[in-house]
Amino acid sequence: MANLELINNLLANQNKLLEQTNILMARQNQILQQQFSSTAPPREVFINDIEHDEMRSGFLVRSHRKKLWNVQIGLINEFARVCKKYNLSWFAFGGTLLGAARHKGFIPWDDDVDISMLRPDYNKFLEVADKEISCPYFVDNWFQYRFESDSEYDDSGNFFFITREQENRPFIGAFPKTDFFKIRDSRTTQIELNDRKNMNQGIWIDIFPFDNVPPFTDNKQAINFEIAREMIFAISHTDIIRDALKNNNKFLLKKEEFEKFLQLPLRHRVAQYNDFLGKNFFNSLKVGRMLSYRFPNEKQFNFDSKDFEKTVYLPFEKIELPAPAGWENCLTAQYGDWRKMVFTHTHSQDYSVDIPYTEYYKTSAFMK
Repeated sequence: MANLELINNLLANQNKLLEQTNILMARQNQILQQQFSSTAPPREVFINDIEHDEMRSGFLVRSHRKKLWNVQIGLINEFARVCKKYNLSWFAFGGTLLGAARHKGFIPWDDDVDISMLRPDYNKFLEVADKEISCPYFVDNWFQYRFESDSEYDDSGNFFFITREQENRPFIGAFPKTDFFKIRDSRTTQIELNDRKNMNQGIWIDIFPFDNVPPFTDNKQAINFEIAREMIFAISHTDIIRDALKNNNKFLLKKEEFEKFLQLPLRHRVAQYNDFLGKNFFNSLKVGRMLSYRFPNEKQFNFDSKDFEKTVYLPFEKIELPAPAGWENCLTAQYGDWRKMVFTHTHSQDYSVDIPYTEYYKTSAFMK
């Protein structure tokens, strides 16, 4: 009997040890699952039948493109979250507004998203962006880059040099020499510039500021507009303005003020430019992109300010997008007969929702 009791005690102790071991193993498995699973939750799906190709308006839309769109809607929602928190207004613009009006979603051959904000809201978003937008999302602003003529040290890791030759080219208008910013998803790839290894090239959406544009009923407003034109040209084509000052060309800004402005690092020049336009935003007849007035021959799209006084919502895939109440007038001003479909080329041929741009840089033949 004593031996039997001893055996039972040993078995009981062994069972307790097994129970404790099972608990420890369960905890270990849980830790391992957390360690090797993605920290980001699965993407919410905003596109119908995302895993299959389909025909839209006579155009073959592949599942690959639908997944790109889905990431972009995720970016829209992240942008909208911040805007809602700070009571900022924004509107679908350009091809995105056209897609909402004509297709109730993306234009089948489109691969980007365009959003507009009136200057005061645009500036406010930039003030809070660093605090509110965090990994895996990234705010890619035009002043985060460097001109060859700019002596400012940049340790952000997200930059490329714009050479003097590119800087002085009169009609160059590609990002990052234009007044807008992008929000990107760093878990993805959408290559726009093949040779820019330091540049974040995750899938993006574009956000453009709208400013007061002619005609003006007040002379002071007209003068401020011309000063802003001088400032943006000095930002994007510094050496041209420096040469003009040496030749005693006349500007609205005083020569000594202009020279001080040109000595500032790029991002400080942009900050002053944004601040000037924000402080001088008023109830004008027209709004539009200040950039389109930088050169005499650039195409200009003016929109009636009254069309932006109220907001309506248009269906867009599985969400709704805010649009100016006068959205039909805006589309007509920009496209003419906007109901007529015209094919345009996409921005990028290389994109992936699964591969981060950093991995693309490591392996792509374009990067060697």
